[in-house]
Amino acid sequence: MRNTDSSLSSPDLRRRLHRRLLQWYRTNKRSLPWRDVDNPYYVLISEFMAQQTQLARVEEHFPRWIVRFPDISTLAAASRRSLLLAWSGMGYNRRALNLHAAAMRIVEEHGRRIPDDPTVLQSLPGIGRYTAHAVACFGYGKRVPVVDVNVRRVLSRLSRNMNTTETMLDEKEAWILAADLLPPRACYNWSQGLMDLGAGICTARKPRCSQCPLSTVCSSAHRLRTPERKAAPVVRETPRRIYRGRVIELLRRAAGHCSDAERIRCQIFGSTDPADRQKLIGILASLEKDGMVTVYQGKKRISDVAAHSAPLSALRICLVK
Repeated sequence: MRNTDSSLSSPDLRRRLHRRLLQWYRTNKRSLPWRDVDNPYYVLISEFMAQQTQLARVEEHFPRWIVRFPDISTLAAASRRSLLLAWSGMGYNRRALNLHAAAMRIVEEHGRRIPDDPTVLQSLPGIGRYTAHAVACFGYGKRVPVVDVNVRRVLSRLSRNMNTTETMLDEKEAWILAADLLPPRACYNWSQGLMDLGAGICTARKPRCSQCPLSTVCSSAHRLRTPERKAAPVVRETPRRIYRGRVIELLRRAAGHCSDAERIRCQIFGSTDPADRQKLIGILASLEKDGMVTVYQGKKRISDVAAHSAPLSALRICLVK
């Protein structure tokens, strides 16, 4: 009979859950270059890269990053430009600068040792609750819960009959349950196992319950209904973040990593609409504020491009040094 107790409080049931998932993980775990390596730096880099980026892309970029920036000290000493260049193809470029800022704080305030306390980790730039707990657990073996969307989905379905594939526990409940279900030992394998199970078996749209090692104790197994998808809203305007990424990519490829603003306007908008000037100025102002670009008129650096009235052809935009 399936478990329907949302608390999963039975000691015997918990032992079965732990045993089955850990056995499954031993033979089915994904081979990833930052796993099973005693190096918290590898975990930190992989987690920053995996924020809003597909795992296949992270697997491709991670080894090259480690060759170029092999440790936290090398990363902290690097220029922002070198990081933005190395981040090419990963998207969401602000993550590279957050990672750099975190590395400098670690060097300056923590003696080059990445903290193992999730609370301390969360005080660093770009590190939220999930990343902090992932570094503590996967980098140091700490007995702390780790909840990403895959873990939240697995625990939701395991603990209650979710009815549809889209239903999940709220985030707060998921973290409480994850902490409550931690095994006495093997927390690394337990959390990695939950992630792999969610990524490959207990998937968002088409869970493969017949192949799941936990199906006989799962409240939702073979019961999940997939609701019909509503038509996605028509996006009529390219989001600013896409234009921001295009500007950074153009500067990565430009000679000296600089270009005049008029050329950038033509390349990213492909039109001569006068309204594009103000749109580009807004994009450049946001990139300047985030520390990704520097703007010059002649040899003079402009500190507030949004307040400047010079023609675009007179403005030189450079990737930050």
